[in-house]
Order: sequence, then C-alpha cells, then structure tokens
Amino acid sequence: MRHGEAEGRGADGDEARALTERGKDDCRRLAAHLKGEGMAWDQILCSSAQRAQESAALLAAAMDTPPALEIRPELYLAGAENLLMQLRALADTANEVLLVGHNPGLHALTRFLLGRGGGNLARRAARDCPPGAIAIFSCECEAWADLKPDHAELRSFLTPSDVSYKKN
Repeated sequence: MRHGEAEGRGADGDEARALTERGKDDCRRLAAHLKGEGMAWDQILCSSAQRAQESAALLAAAMDTPPALEIRPELYLAGAENLLMQLRALADTANEVLLVGHNPGLHALTRFLLGRGGGNLARRAARDCPPGAIAIFSCECEAWADLKPDHAELRSFLTPSDVSYKKN
C-alpha cells in the first residue's frame, strides 16, 4: 500500500509529513472496505515516515485483531529491490502481510510482481499508484524467499476513489 495523501513539506522535513484529513478519510474508507472483504493481516511492515505509520495504523485499527505495526526505517523511500528483499526475508509463519511505503518503490514493486496478473486490472496497476492505492497479490510459494513474478498473482488493485462509505 502506498501511504495516503500527505501534507506538503514543512520545516520538520519529509519524513515528518502527516496525512491530510482527506488522506485519513481515504484510509478509513479503504480499511472499512477491506474488512468487509474479509481482509486481515498477520504482520504489517511500515516505513518510518509519519504518513506511512498513520496510514498503516488506520488500516490496522479496522481489523478485528490488528497486528502490531513493525516500523522499519529501511522502508522509507525504498526502491523496489529493497522492498522485495524485505518481503523475501519474512519468516515463513507470516501468511498475510501489509507493506506500507512510498512511490516510486511500491509502484515499481507492483509492476515487477505483475508477472501473472493480466488484463485490465494489471494494466491499471501498472499505469498509476496514487496515494492510498493498495495492490493485493496472492503468492503461490512455500517460502517468502521464493517470491517472484511467476509466483504472484494480482487479485485486486484499489484506490481511495474505488471505495465509498457504506450507508447504514
């Protein structure tokens, strides 16, 4: 997942940028939608940037049993190779993992993993990764160390504009 919409750069630097109100609202909508779809994570890996931590926390808070956020400074502005290395280093006990970070690295990782995901969904995910976008892959590998395009299939690609609040 790419973090939600963030404030502009301020005196405290890029890493301290927080989510805007729209970014928070977008993350809450995505979280409600994903929970409704039965999504849950064993582990959440998150960049050390404030906006990524806020995005991850909002998604985790919507889950019935939210895992703790694992803040990793090495994910801050990481490229696709570094992100892939982080995923490949995961313990094999992790089944469902949410990775929250930044472009262009996350978008490049999504394009790399699109090996088996085809059609309109894959073209859309390859084209753009706006704030709050989440690409959901299923992986057919015994170990995270084996993660590569021919073992990953894009199941869903959502942006905040794809989901709306459910009316009660």
